[in-house]
Amino acid sequence: MAQITHLPANCSIQEIIEVIEEQGAAIVDDFVSQSWLEKFNTSIEPHIQGYQAIDHEEDFANDFFGRRTVRLTGLQHKAPSYIDLMTDERLLGVMDYFLGPNCGQFQLSSSEIIQTHLGETAQPLHIDDILWPVNTWAPDKLLQFNTLVAATDFTEANGATHVVPYSHKWEPGREAEPQEIARATMSAGSIVLVPGNTLHGGGANTDGSVRRAIVTSYCLGWLRTYENHFLHNTVEEASQWPEKAQQLLGYDLYRHHDENISGGPLGLYEYDNPKVLFQ
Repeated sequence: MAQITHLPANCSIQEIIEVIEEQGAAIVDDFVSQSWLEKFNTSIEPHIQGYQAIDHEEDFANDFFGRRTVRLTGLQHKAPSYIDLMTDERLLGVMDYFLGPNCGQFQLSSSEIIQTHLGETAQPLHIDDILWPVNTWAPDKLLQFNTLVAATDFTEANGATHVVPYSHKWEPGREAEPQEIARATMSAGSIVLVPGNTLHGGGANTDGSVRRAIVTSYCLGWLRTYENHFLHNTVEEASQWPEKAQQLLGYDLYRHHDENISGGPLGLYEYDNPKVLFQ
């Protein structure tokens, strides 16, 4: 079976980048502290207990999103400590390298809890860049980047994410052989980083222990985000965030001009920067 390289908690941003460039994924052990994780889990638990499943009205969609899976978004509102994760300098350094060249200013695409329970089946392997039609127009451009923090231990039996190392270099349409599929097994507090062109999918939960993932996904600044962040919080709440969090969550103009790419302004408010709302 294929393996995902594990890096120690004190690894450098450059070490993370090098492994991902070569293999298409990396795990950093003990990425967040246990005290942060405990605080986050405590905050999010009432929302998980109050979760009501959504019927997507299509068998494929219900199977893909999970019939025995809890999915929540808007983590910056439900668990305020999430802001610390989404603005982590190590994650932002990785995104600067992988997404920055295609936009100059990336943004948060989604903040999610994905929690699987006994009987959940494995997702089909997929890449997340297919969310946007531009993936067929510019197949050489990376559009998005996923990170999943293990809020509980990830094991083969409870649905550790399946990842196909090196698949980011494959020709479109190639299917993975069983021996090419790795399991992102890791302890609570660790993180797996998976760019949007690497094949991956949630695993099956066969032992009944909870597998809770904290998903932080970033995308190019000129794309529509997967999640509509503005519906989760008020302007007053957003005004209390650090400036970087405001920018990542859309309370800023997108504009970037250099010798390689030029675009914007996008996201105007009254023909001005949305940051005027905080003045």
